[in-house]
Amino acid sequence: MRLFGLDWSRKDASLSVDQLIRRLEAVYDTVSGIVVTPETALQAPTVQAVVRAIGGYLSTLPVRVLLKSTSKGRDRKEPLPNHPVQRLLNDPNETQDRVSYWLDASSWLLRYGNFFAVKGRGATGPIRRLIPISPDCVTVEQTDDLTLRYRVNLQGGEQKVYLQSQIHHARRMARNGWLGDSPVMLARESIALEIAAERFGAGFFANGAMPGIILKYVAGSKGHRSEEDRKRFLDEFQSAFTARGRFRSLLLPMGIEMAEDPITLDNDKAQFLDTRKYQRTVIAGVFGVPPQFVGDLDRATFNNAEQQSLDFVQHVILPDVRVFEAAMERDLLTDDDRAAGVIIRFNLDAALRGDYLSRQQGLKLQRENGIVNPNEWREQEGLNPRTDPGGEAYWDQGPSGQGTGKPAAEPAGNNGNGGGA
Repeated sequence: MRLFGLDWSRKDASLSVDQLIRRLEAVYDTVSGIVVTPETALQAPTVQAVVRAIGGYLSTLPVRVLLKSTSKGRDRKEPLPNHPVQRLLNDPNETQDRVSYWLDASSWLLRYGNFFAVKGRGATGPIRRLIPISPDCVTVEQTDDLTLRYRVNLQGGEQKVYLQSQIHHARRMARNGWLGDSPVMLARESIALEIAAERFGAGFFANGAMPGIILKYVAGSKGHRSEEDRKRFLDEFQSAFTARGRFRSLLLPMGIEMAEDPITLDNDKAQFLDTRKYQRTVIAGVFGVPPQFVGDLDRATFNNAEQQSLDFVQHVILPDVRVFEAAMERDLLTDDDRAAGVIIRFNLDAALRGDYLSRQQGLKLQRENGIVNPNEWREQEGLNPRTDPGGEAYWDQGPSGQGTGKPAAEPAGNNGNGGGA
């Protein structure tokens, strides 16, 4: 059954009264009259492009459980492939693989501002499964002791309450301090306007891009005999000569003729295309996504495309990555893990370093001028230090400036930090 433009399936029937009220209120939340919820927002092409761009990128990133340690004054990060959480992230549950898990997680975080998953524990204690839950079915409450409680509406109308320790919860910015705000609902007017423009364009061209026809009674004609006859004529006319019936021959009844000057609509004056472009830019800005990633290539050039891609990773992907990392470290690692220095990281090294050739040329100049040693170079590339003494040697320019390849002498007063620069 559909009501107010929404599909009230069996899943929807399990929503709480508050959630149902919020959905019904959404009908009146936009001036355009378009229903905008985190589900219906995907009808907007820009929202769909944003979700696809961010989710598609994030789902390709490796997620690693690492052990932080210090060696010779430098931080090291050793992978822990056999850690229970690493195995969990490689295979989160029986119905999702790693890629589909992050596609869904990022989509929910973007549209709702929250991502929830039930932590399924094994008989021996470690978390064996992460079972995602649609945020639409979760109500978050703060208890008297300031911890959180999660009421989950299950299929068939059953409700189950989970404690904070049983739920993995990642969220974006929250005005109340515990439930993330939905970017979709905060920008619902802009999204509704794009959906309205999309529907208007579809309806306009479905009607052959022709304006409405005005019919009038011939002078002296008494018109239809009754209101029922008039309505029947209009209904039959609409069904016969609109949509797929356009371009058919038309024979008007006696006493009715078409107006000579019908109402016309000039799309240029209505700024239809400009409106669609502007809304695309506005919605992309709400999510912090560069316009090129939602199909707006007006300002994109070959020279700035690489920088825009780097900005996309730094300013769009990285904040959501940090949200997930912090939530996983809090909810999935034990106190002993955190005390020992175990961390969880998406591997963004390659994306954040930009162009490989330019980076290597810059590091080569620093190496030849004694600014970095091999181990410092390797650290910037995400590699572990060399084990031989040469890894700590700085390049010595020598009297001729050609370089000797030998460690530079320690300058006076450098406190043993390695000289050369």
